[in-house]
Amino acid sequence: MSYDQERAAIEAYFNSNWSATPVGFDDHLFTPVADSVRLKIQDGVVLQGTIGGAQNRIDHVGVLQIQIFVAGGKGSVSWRGYVETITQLFHGVIIDTSGVLITDPANAFIKFAPEGQYPYIGGNQMEPPFEIITVNAPFVRYEMM
Repeated sequence: MSYDQERAAIEAYFNSNWSATPVGFDDHLFTPVADSVRLKIQDGVVLQGTIGGAQNRIDHVGVLQIQIFVAGGKGSVSWRGYVETITQLFHGVIIDTSGVLITDPANAFIKFAPEGQYPYIGGNQMEPPFEIITVNAPFVRYEMM
């Protein structure tokens, strides 16, 4: 499995479960407007998940960052509903290589909120004309080698 498959699965899952606003996907050309979101996949450390089998699991740890763009000066009422929806979308979710929600952890390609690392608000900044709120959704991608 590759980083590009990871990106495609995450984008497919988000695209099929989000219709509230326009979406800018990971590093695609996107001009934010009020009430829009942008995804950024931040890949991190790679860990040995299992040892000693015919195939070993490699754990690719990362964070999906969802930036929420709202009109500045409207207060938190303008973005808290989006945060609530996004955190629910990534709370303990497991998806396959196509970005489809699954329930069997044995078939997991990507697991969001691994080891109790739940989605959270990671930042809030004013960048006129926007207020930008970033929700971080930790994940791990599993690869067999």
